[in-house]
Amino acid sequence: MKNVVITDYLFNDLSIEEEIFQESKIKLTSEKSPKKDALKVLTQNADYIITQFAKLDDEIINNLNKAKIIVRYGVGYDNVDIIAARSKNIPVCNVPHYCIDEVADHTIGFILNSTRALYKNHKKVLQGEWGLAVPIEEMESLKDLKIGVIGFGRIGQAVVERLIPFKPKILINDPLISNSVQKDGLSFVEIEELFKNSDIITLHCPSNEVTKNIINEHSIGLMKKGVIIINIGRGDLIEMGSFINALENKTIKSAALDVFDNEPLTENHQIRSYDNVLFSSHVASASVTAIKKLRQSAAELVIKCHNSEKLINIVN
Repeated sequence: MKNVVITDYLFNDLSIEEEIFQESKIKLTSEKSPKKDALKVLTQNADYIITQFAKLDDEIINNLNKAKIIVRYGVGYDNVDIIAARSKNIPVCNVPHYCIDEVADHTIGFILNSTRALYKNHKKVLQGEWGLAVPIEEMESLKDLKIGVIGFGRIGQAVVERLIPFKPKILINDPLISNSVQKDGLSFVEIEELFKNSDIITLHCPSNEVTKNIINEHSIGLMKKGVIIINIGRGDLIEMGSFINALENKTIKSAALDVFDNEPLTENHQIRSYDNVLFSSHVASASVTAIKKLRQSAAELVIKCHNSEKLINIVN
């Protein structure tokens, strides 16, 4: 009997996966959050692997004896050494289509809080006070602003669709799209132009050699003083030292972050001390519908491999 290992998961149970694998007579073995030594043993003789956040580095992958596929619960795959997997002819697949609306909605929520001071005004009323909680200059209308969107894949496009009715000027940069062109009222521009002209910058690109630490000392130096940064993409799109310095000197007026280069965010992390940063804990993708779709899609990729069918969403 073939076996599938789920290395780690944050769901309440694995009933969705169990039902799918039982139909194909695949044995399921799982752990909640194993240490590296346990992970090495757990995965060594797996035929198929599904992983959420467990780090499948080259040591783990080179220890695999039979694995025919690695599936990542999610869009990103930073926790999997895709080069090591490729060297062993193990396809790595992600699930890129499961949370587009949720992440786009979360982005709009972050943007509106950043321009309308929703949380700060809520706190003021909660404390028994009345009136504006911030200077009037911080209460902005999106139609007066330029919003830079970095990454115009499924989620970037969904964010732009939601932004259009608010009537801002939208600047877009994506390495896969020809720059310096106009399309349907949107401006596709070079990255430097986006940095220089945007009042708000929102990140929706994958992390790769081009985009890792794209928010850094140099790019921040190009930005308007008082820019707002939104990150619901990948944590390592931001170089945190330069980012914190920019918060200190007010180059960055405010930020909203759902992802971080190291997660979970440590209790004493310096970024926690800033009241002009809104946080959420990597939950932008969350909804009952999205999580069900994610789990079913991951399990169905394993079934495709099991049945020797053509795989989709291979990232390596």
